[in-house]
Amino acid sequence: MTDILTNPDRFFAELSQRDVNLRTPFIIVLVSAIIGAIYAMMMFRVMMSSLPEELAVVFSALTTFSTISNLVTPFISWVLYAATFYAVSMLFKGEGSFNRVFEFVGYGFIPMILASVVGLATITIMTPASGFPLDNPELLQQTMMQHLSSSGPAMMVSTIIQILLVLWSVVILIFGVKHARNLGTGHAIITVLAVPAAFFLIWVIALVCIIAAA
Repeated sequence: MTDILTNPDRFFAELSQRDVNLRTPFIIVLVSAIIGAIYAMMMFRVMMSSLPEELAVVFSALTTFSTISNLVTPFISWVLYAATFYAVSMLFKGEGSFNRVFEFVGYGFIPMILASVVGLATITIMTPASGFPLDNPELLQQTMMQHLSSSGPAMMVSTIIQILLVLWSVVILIFGVKHARNLGTGHAIITVLAVPAAFFLIWVIALVCIIAAA
């Protein structure tokens, strides 16, 4: 199992010789969803602790919605990623069932579990022990500046780690798609990166159009 983290190419090569088994990837996505929901819940609770009572009620409803959303979103993403990778890989005459792609894509959520854990640790570090003094604007500004100054390095390190974990997830997905659809490494890279590249291109074109119109 450690090969999925250290040598995903070998891991998926060996796993592709076995029958499709969705139990393990389902557990991975489920754990990712649960930890992500806890992360969202804690983040909103930290925000609520420093808000007036009338706003806290609104944020309480948002916390519930966000928690449910974070429980459901990973499973929706799992299906969408697998369907997209399966469809794009058809351009390269990929061979392999959708169930196999679906299975292997589930393993790509492992780094997301670690990313959520890092996020939880960061929230714990950045949470002020006594909240913010909302009744004194000048003291509020001073306290927030001091808190941001002290927690800035932790937030920066957390952001860097989470970016690296996202890239790690991409690497796992590339090798997963490679062996699920019997593709070359180059075609697998294109398959996995095609959608974000397309969205980025659309965003750039839209930005250029907005600038030109202005």
